[in-house]
Formats: sequence, C-alpha cells, structure tokens
Amino acid sequence: MSAAAPMLLLTAPDEKLPFDAYLNEVLRSEGWRLHEHRRAESAMSAADLAGFPLVIISRGAAERIGADEVQRYLSAGGRVIAFRPPCEWGPLFGLAPRAAETYATVRDAYLQVRSEHAWLGGFPALDLQLYGEADVYEVDGAQPLAWLAGQRGQATAFPAVALARGGNGAGVMFAFDLAECMVLHHQGRIANASNGPDPDANRDGKFTADDLFEGMRDFGLRHVPQADVLQDLLTRVILGLTSRVAPLPRLWHFPDAAPGLLLVDGDGDGMNRDDLHATLHICDRHDARFTFFLMDEQIAAFEPSEVRAIRERGHAFGPHPRASLRPTVQEWSDAVARICRDFRQRFGFAPESVRMHSCILPGWDEAPRALVECGLHLDTSYLEGYRFQSGFLNGSALPARFVDREGRVLDCSQQSTVLGDDTLVTPKTMLPPKSEEECIDLSLRLMQELAQLYHGVFHPYFHPINVGGRGRMHTARWLDEVLTEGRRLGLPSPSCDEWLHFNEGRRAAQIERVTWDPGLGELRFRIQGGLPIRGLTVLLPRHAGSAPEHATIGGDPSDLCPVAHERLGWTAMQLDLTPDAGTQVSVSYAPR
Repeated sequence: MSAAAPMLLLTAPDEKLPFDAYLNEVLRSEGWRLHEHRRAESAMSAADLAGFPLVIISRGAAERIGADEVQRYLSAGGRVIAFRPPCEWGPLFGLAPRAAETYATVRDAYLQVRSEHAWLGGFPALDLQLYGEADVYEVDGAQPLAWLAGQRGQATAFPAVALARGGNGAGVMFAFDLAECMVLHHQGRIANASNGPDPDANRDGKFTADDLFEGMRDFGLRHVPQADVLQDLLTRVILGLTSRVAPLPRLWHFPDAAPGLLLVDGDGDGMNRDDLHATLHICDRHDARFTFFLMDEQIAAFEPSEVRAIRERGHAFGPHPRASLRPTVQEWSDAVARICRDFRQRFGFAPESVRMHSCILPGWDEAPRALVECGLHLDTSYLEGYRFQSGFLNGSALPARFVDREGRVLDCSQQSTVLGDDTLVTPKTMLPPKSEEECIDLSLRLMQELAQLYHGVFHPYFHPINVGGRGRMHTARWLDEVLTEGRRLGLPSPSCDEWLHFNEGRRAAQIERVTWDPGLGELRFRIQGGLPIRGLTVLLPRHAGSAPEHATIGGDPSDLCPVAHERLGWTAMQLDLTPDAGTQVSVSYAPR
C-alpha cells in the first residue's frame, strides 16, 4: 500500500446537519491520525475516491455522491464506511429498505453488537443507546455486525451496522448518523438547556449539565461509557476493512502504553491548609498528583509561594467558581471571568482546568465558549448526581471536545467525573446513601472495568475537607484505597493540567507517509509532532498472521511490547515528540 493517506474522510457543510464534521473529532479521539479530511462541497465521483484504500462518508457527504459512483469505487477494490446514507444505497451494502411508510425509521433506539462476528470478539459492551434517528432495513445478503433494538437487550432482525463484500471491495453501512449520536451522547439536547423551552429539565433546582440529558439516559447503562464504546465499534470496523490491505498504526489514549488513567481532584469548599496537606500526604505516598479547585476564600488565604512549591511537586490548582444555582449565561460567565482574573493576579499563572461550584453550567454551548475565553481548556463539571449518583454523564470516560451549535469544535474538553464523595454518601441524589465500604467497593470495581475493559479515565473527586476529617465524612481511607488500586492496575495519575497537556500533544500529532511492503513485511510511516509530548504510544495491529517483531524510531532500535488493550492483540511502541520536521518509524513484521 502506498497512498497520500490510508483513509479519506468526507464530510459536507449543511445547516441541516451541523454536526456532520464531528466524525473528524471521533477519529482524532480514537487515535486515527492518518486520514485526510475533505469537505464535499459539490458532487463527487469514483475518481475522487480512487487511490484511498478506505473512504469514510458522512451522512451529509453521502448526499453529494451518487450510489453508482460508490459502486464503481467498491468494484475497483475500494472499502467504504457510510453513515446513514440515502436509503437507495441500501442494496450496495446487502440491505433492502422497508417499502412500508410505517416503521421505516426508529428514534432513540438501542443497538446490540453481534459479538460472534469475527471482528467483534471480546467487545466490551453489547447493548448501547443510539440517540437520534436510524433507518430500518431488511437483510438482503449483508452480514449484520449489530442489530437495532427497541429496548435494551431486545434485538430485532433489522441491522444497525452491516457489512457487504463484493469482488475485492467491501463496505460497512451504519443505519444511524454516528456524528449526531456522539454529540447527543456528549452534550445532550439543546432543547433542555437552561435558556431553552424547559430550563432545569430534571427539576433539581439548579442549572447543571445533567439537565441536558433528562429523559435520555438508561440507568442500567450508567456505568458503561457508551460513547467510547460506540467509537470502539468504529475502530473494529476500520480494522476489519483494512485487515487485507495493510496494518495501520494508531495513537493510544494514554501515556506509556497504560491501560487507563486515574485522575483525582477535589473542590475547595471549606478547605483549609491542614486539609490540603492531609490530601497531599496521601497522594505523595502513591506518587499521585491531585488537582485542587480553589474558591475565593482559598485564593485569598493561600500564599503564592506555597502554591508554587506544591505545583513544583507536580500537583495543580484551578478555580472553583461560584455562581447562583440558576444563573443566566452572562451572570455565570462574569463569575468565571472574575475568579480567573483574581486567581491569575494572586498566583501569577493562568489556570487551565476548572470545576464549577455545584457543577452549575447554564446554556448548551455558551458555557464552554466562555471557558475558552477565560483560558480554561479542561472542564470537570459533568457529574452524575440527581437520580443517578454515579456514572458517565456524557457517555465518555475520555476527554470529549465540546462542539457549538454550528458544528465548530471548541478548544475545551469535558472530562466527566464518574463519582463524588458527597454524591454517594448523602441522600441529595434521591438515591440511598452508600456506606464507606460500598463507596470503596464501587470505586474499585469501576476503576478495574475502566482499566481492563473500557480503557478510560477513572475520575472521582474528594473534597479535601473530608480527606482531612473535618467535613461530614472522613474519606482518607477511601482515597488511599483508590490510589493503592490505581498503582496495582498500572494507571498513571497525573494532575488535570498534565492530562490536558498530554491530550493536546496527542491531538497535535499526525501520522504521515504510511507505506506497507507486503513482500518485505515492512511498515513505514512518519509521525509529526505539533506540540511536545512524552510517552506517546503507537499501537500496531497484527496483519495476515504476522505481528511486529522489530522497530526503529529515527533509525534507532525501539522496544516493542504486546499489550492486552481492547483484546485485539496490539503491539505498543513509545516515543517522545518535539515540534520538529517529524520522526521516521519503521516496523518489521514476522509470522507469528
């Protein structure tokens, strides 16, 4: 294989489909940094697709390509992934559209993965929610990869994802729009925003992010990072379609080939200096970093020299802005801007990470846009609380970029908080409070699942006042147990700022000039680093009965390490990047 890029992503600008280009963000999140992204401004032909081993077509782009052109590309040996294309494309993928006017479309359905398919063995979760609409097809020669379901666990005979082969070509069609589905998973419904027709949609008396998801979430799936698993499904499809073409390298989510990550932080409510140092004492024993979100009181009380010394030990600080429980967007933005200004003037550096007091987030895209204006690029305010108590509010255990109403990806990510000390041990969530042992057991179980099954970030928060023993609960043992288990699982534990910087570096990295010589069994590519990054991990797949055996980076030998991530037989290699002309990588494959 030798092409300008192994993949072509086609999206189309369309005011009716503002999130069409979010597919590019999905690929970035999954570490597929070797694709070319084009916007299909006008009609396209098979000639425009030729030369790319794999073409990924968004819903909007599909409306600008005729089915006959796609057929020509497939007949010539091409491979296609299409997301909710026009129904007349169905026969290209072995699917027959339903002729009846009724039951031809389903909204907010479920998906059930066919784990018995060769591509999907060991898949982490079989039942997932599909937000948005999906088209209903009959099987007419296709191999279903997943079924539509009207209720969780109740699969139909109508495919949600289907594979069809023809000649040397192959294509997979998603009956739903993955881009729209992911945005709904990550940010909920615009209509539920505080400035929409139904403010405070869940009636908990405050404007928080969980209002955006009111009526959407399945309680039984709250501990499954469903958006991440849907991205995993796309990765399985990409690997399946390219398995006969070439081994494609991918950038892993975490540094140093780790299976997941532990991110611990806490809000400064009532915190004094003793509470802070009690928290630091526990974290330092485990070589873990803690992020302290400070309120006005701590910003005024803590000396800049003390904050500087703690930051030099690797810990981080950010603001914990206080707004009213039901603020307007302007009132909220003013509160964030003011505390960021006070923070910067007091300590001499600009904060980068934040959690809002009471997790107040008005509007839909207004809050993240205001955060960017204040220089804040990682928000941790998405918290499962009222009626859910714990889980992944935005469907993700990975940092998810916000998008605005026009489909522009914002320079701010949401790292959802899976649980908090006060949400578990008080009745304010409308669920029974948990005992200390129950809190520890739940935390360790979720952390183990994220490390071994879903490969995500376990992100709890602990109020330092409780760690210090002065609050309504004493959480020092709970925090110690979490950090102990994190080390046992091999999870790095950076500060929020360190985690932000790693993701910015990973996001800026690009894989270029990918070539595969099947005769020599040699894969070559260049990695371009747009920002400095340490511990970047490249995953290399098996290919046609062979696996990576030797590798060089910039001509120097590099260690290779088989990893169990995603149960896919990956081999990992690690490297550090600087913003330079790029680093050449060569990998030799051998039968295994």
